[in-house]
Amino acid sequence: MSKIYNFIVLIFALTIISCGISKETMKKIENSKKEMKNFPIDYCNLFPSQSFENWDKDFELYNKFLSYEIMRTQMGLSFMENGIQKWWCPNAARPHIQLDTLTKISDIKKIFGDWRITCNRQVIYTDSAVYAEKKIYRDSKIIYDEKGADLYLEISADKFNIYGNDSLNGKYKKMKKNYEVINGRFLLLYGLSKASSNISFIGIDKDGQMIINSYTVRERKIKGTYITYEAIMTQFILNKINLQQ
Repeated sequence: MSKIYNFIVLIFALTIISCGISKETMKKIENSKKEMKNFPIDYCNLFPSQSFENWDKDFELYNKFLSYEIMRTQMGLSFMENGIQKWWCPNAARPHIQLDTLTKISDIKKIFGDWRITCNRQVIYTDSAVYAEKKIYRDSKIIYDEKGADLYLEISADKFNIYGNDSLNGKYKKMKKNYEVINGRFLLLYGLSKASSNISFIGIDKDGQMIINSYTVRERKIKGTYITYEAIMTQFILNKINLQQ
């Protein structure tokens, strides 16, 4: 499966709507410049403290950004396997690694316009605590950093159009979704119902780039022995296109 379908199907979890791409949009894509960049592995991320005793408090700091619409999208799976309590949640709104609150969008109009991909990658962050040792182990690893595929967004007050192609055949696909930005921090993309929304973190960095992070969360623990949190982050960073050039 190509990378374009990885990030459109698996991450955004959207149903592709079969519709043509207008000549106007194709002209904008062709006339704009795609420039892929490298970013630090922890770019614009907030991590839990080095003391695992404070991890629950760290998570609770971000609860003020949550809402009913966000929480009803959360469907995790908890189960026991070989004596290990496991929990898994795709489309997660409460990962242990979160987008920096300094990127919070104060004015929704800041995201209006056309945007083109400058970073498309997936990173796994792991935090483990061994209680007897009273210490944590922190690790991060880039799973992929895709340079070939393209992603172009058209955003206005009433539309969120997504155009993407893979690095093999170069053919663009189009998706059109309803959207809402909640508390300047969460992006909901949905069809007929918000209950089935895909949820991502969204923000604008100090350089005016838009960041969209989606997370799958996994947790493993043995009570009184250890706990491990994993956050698999798919990150898109996009540059705003100046159509006046």
